[in-house]
Amino acid sequence: MPNPSQPAASARPFRIAHISDLHVLDLVGTKWHRFLNKRATGAVNLAGMRRNAHPTHVAELLAERLREDDIDHVIITGDLTNLALESEFARVRLIVERIGPPQYVTLIPGNHDMYTRGSLRHHRFEHAFSDYLVDEGDDKRSALTRGRLHYPFVRKPAPYLRLYGLSSAIPTPPLLAFGHVGKAQLERLQALVRQEPPEVRVRIMLVHHNLHHRVGIADHVASLFDRKAFSAVMHEVKATAVLHGHTHQPHQGHLPARLDGSVAIAVTADAATLPHDIPVLGCGSSTWSSRGSVERARFNVLEIGFGGLERVVSYRLDSGLAAFLPEHDDLLNKALSQRIDL
Repeated sequence: MPNPSQPAASARPFRIAHISDLHVLDLVGTKWHRFLNKRATGAVNLAGMRRNAHPTHVAELLAERLREDDIDHVIITGDLTNLALESEFARVRLIVERIGPPQYVTLIPGNHDMYTRGSLRHHRFEHAFSDYLVDEGDDKRSALTRGRLHYPFVRKPAPYLRLYGLSSAIPTPPLLAFGHVGKAQLERLQALVRQEPPEVRVRIMLVHHNLHHRVGIADHVASLFDRKAFSAVMHEVKATAVLHGHTHQPHQGHLPARLDGSVAIAVTADAATLPHDIPVLGCGSSTWSSRGSVERARFNVLEIGFGGLERVVSYRLDSGLAAFLPEHDDLLNKALSQRIDL
């Protein structure tokens, strides 16, 4: 593992691994009455079509792979747990620690991490990962005491690079999995960006729920309700890219540039300040290995230079569930060729 406090060497780009939707299950010590809520339907799902779909040993294999020297930072875009139980948070915390220390890993919650009102009210996710939700030297008590009000937070893995973690995770009724960021988070994000030093040129935005339309009923019951407002602010803050989870299938697309015809843009303007297409990338579930499925667990690696995002490479779990192998190295081009219509 490289020293995360130092920017990547100039000989190569800064490399960020993006993983998501680990869905670590652990029922140790859980009493039956803890299922007298939405967890009842979740348990039925886990006993049915999602039985053994996210083996914990795949998450552990992934943790070992991400410790290799070619990765400078790791991002996890939510759904680390299945049912937001204390035992699950304890188990997945050990896996995250195997990936690396807090300065090496950034993570945000998913809807499964806020599965019940109790998990939101008691800030279980924030208690489990408070030191991964602040930058080095910052006070982690903000995450512990503020819960959802802690978001967005900002992390600074390199002088020219900022990671902004937003939360779209909210408790929902059974069979629903929609998300909401909200006006307050978006306004706080704009304020944080205004406070950046001038050397910041790359902004990676993290959110759990996807921005693109999904097929069938999923687009109505599991979507990001305020994706139009969210996407508008992505342009306003000049996001370099948006990373998401939620969909277990990988996704690439982009938010098209919005050019205001009433504003003349000088030919000498800094390229980083010009309107641009914003890549939106979902790596899919990084532990998916359902028996009989042709789909496998994946993660992406983003290569970032001083000027911005240069390349995105995907890695896929092999059929023997023993190693993650390179799959595609053109995901950035795919994203920029597929427009997201909101």
